[in-house]
Amino acid sequence: MTLDGVYGTRPDLLPKSMVQVVRADQQGGRRLTWVGRPGVQLLNLDQHLQYEHESLGHYPRSSDGAIAWGAVADGLVLSSMDPGSIELSSVIQQFAPKASSLIFFWESLAVPSVQMELESSISHLPDIMEYVPELWIYSPADNIVVESSFSGVVTVAHVPVGVDGQSPA
Repeated sequence: MTLDGVYGTRPDLLPKSMVQVVRADQQGGRRLTWVGRPGVQLLNLDQHLQYEHESLGHYPRSSDGAIAWGAVADGLVLSSMDPGSIELSSVIQQFAPKASSLIFFWESLAVPSVQMELESSISHLPDIMEYVPELWIYSPADNIVVESSFSGVVTVAHVPVGVDGQSPA
């Protein structure tokens, strides 16, 4: 099965406060389709791949997809917090001050990545954390990634850049 056949096939696994079913425009023979609610945009595969390349693609990853933090340069890691010690909304507000929108990646590629306005992100975080135990948040404006691991540890880091200041290919 191709990535195209898997990616984004399960928007129904997102919190219902973020998505809704609407009548489709009849293209492809579907009568109903999932869309993001106001302030929430479901990313297509090309958008997902672009944002993933800009962010998560610059980190070493473990076999389960989590960032291998032990292999990330110490100077990039801004903070790592134990479960329950801080709310994710506070982390976003502290480490993504320039963000007007954030990109959310999920543990499963079947769930479409989403782009949300900052205000929507903050208001949806309680529902998100209830539905999804592991996720990554990318702030393009701040060039940071936040990982909330399955164990609940929240780590914030700058996206690594190359020696010349450009993101590595």
